Amino acid sequence: MEEQLLTVRVGRYLFGAPVSSVTEILADTGVTPIPRTPSIVAGVSVVRGQPLMILSLRPLLNLPQAPVTMALRWGGRRSTCLIAVDRVEGLYTPDQPLPPDSWMGLVPEGVTRWVQDGFRWRGEWLWAWTSDLPDRLMAGLQQPMAPAGREEVGASDAIQ
Repeated sequence: MEEQLLTVRVGRYLFGAPVSSVTEILADTGVTPIPRTPSIVAGVSVVRGQPLMILSLRPLLNLPQAPVTMALRWGGRRSTCLIAVDRVEGLYTPDQPLPPDSWMGLVPEGVTRWVQDGFRWRGEWLWAWTSDLPDRLMAGLQQPMAPAGREEVGASDAIQ
């Protein structure tokens, strides 16, 4: 049996976060935007006295930006951050992932580097995120900033 997944929506996409990686689900986090940051940085939120960066996958999925109303507090090996989601769907306990050749070409292009498994759940595709999602996203933010305004980060950019 695989690890249980917390299923969440980002736009029309369904993702699964490893339950052991998510430490908290937060609603109405109160976002303070940060100027001159990549578009995946929705801002910062203070959670129990700790400032945490809020990352949004919407730009990587070619979805329009939307207000952050819910986020997963996710502790990575090197960093803790909030991952913005639109809503939580439920829990899923997978039996076996489908073979990668059956789903790899169907994963939304902007997030292929962070999807480790694909499943069919309730008649749609569920993409399981890697447990080190925040670390991979934060590592991609270490690239130089654009000289002015907000840097646009697209699916083909170097975030790993």
